[in-house]
Amino acid sequence: MSVLRKQKGVALLVVLILLVMMSALAAKISQQFCRNLQKTHYQVSQQQLRWAMQAQEKVVKDRLQADASGESKALTLEGDWHQPLETRGEDYTVVSQIEDAQDCFNVNNLLAAEKIAQGQNVPVTPEKSRKEQIVEQLLTESGLSHNTAEEVYQQLVDYLDGDTTTAKEGSETDAWAGVVPARQPANQMMRTIAEITLLPAFPATAYPKVNKLLCALPDSASKVDVNTLKPAQAALLAAMFPGKITEDDALRLIESRPETGWENMEAFSKALERAFPQLKDDLPQVAEFFSTNSRYFRVNYTGNTDELTLRVVSQLQVNSEAGEIVTWQRRYRMIE
Repeated sequence: MSVLRKQKGVALLVVLILLVMMSALAAKISQQFCRNLQKTHYQVSQQQLRWAMQAQEKVVKDRLQADASGESKALTLEGDWHQPLETRGEDYTVVSQIEDAQDCFNVNNLLAAEKIAQGQNVPVTPEKSRKEQIVEQLLTESGLSHNTAEEVYQQLVDYLDGDTTTAKEGSETDAWAGVVPARQPANQMMRTIAEITLLPAFPATAYPKVNKLLCALPDSASKVDVNTLKPAQAALLAAMFPGKITEDDALRLIESRPETGWENMEAFSKALERAFPQLKDDLPQVAEFFSTNSRYFRVNYTGNTDELTLRVVSQLQVNSEAGEIVTWQRRYRMIE
């Protein structure tokens, strides 16, 4: 009788253990099923938002085609292109805002050779180029010391150019030696200004300010659109005339801009000369850096469903000659 009881006890224990294991397995299967179901729902919602954004982008391109096509046509913040768009679906909302992407100094412009008059000899100890002065001033405005700004500029040139020789003497790998994680100069255009944080001398803490003044466009001859500069970007306009005007001076010029913007570069130059007569001799040197219209734009999308928020930034380029607008870059960020 005692042996039978023991056998029954063991059998009952085995059954209980099996029940516990089966319950745990069922719970795990149920949990995995819910997780997969939620993941599928996220994917469907994300794809739904992407389709809605692509549909909005067609409207965005139509607006830009009307307001931003043509080199002689001035661009103004008052135009329809700058008005936000909103699309409401059954269970989602997408809002987009177009911004001028030429409201910054494009670092890829450093790849373009400095223009030297025919027959003019290059001095043995040349002064800093206008581009070098501009970039270094923008870096110091972002919190870098003068010496660090100079070092970052030299590394920036090495990062962009196609050769393996430094802007100064020596091997290009010297500045990158010992960098962790190990990396080398790209020797090509930057695709995003975030790449500037890869430069060994660049302090990461300065990036939030640098990101507002410098940018990376797929062009080595882009210009700053003076018609879309905001008061917060006065430092950029001041840096185009290194040591000649202050940020407050540039702010006053931006605030005095006509509501519809300057009609052309001649109108801007006259306004600049009236406000700052001392810049008369500088105007021919900086003419290649300014414009009253733009060919590059960024579109900030925000899509919402009950489950997630999807943020997308599309970079657009207006090709007036081909009569089309192309998307040359797109970045996604999902927030659950």
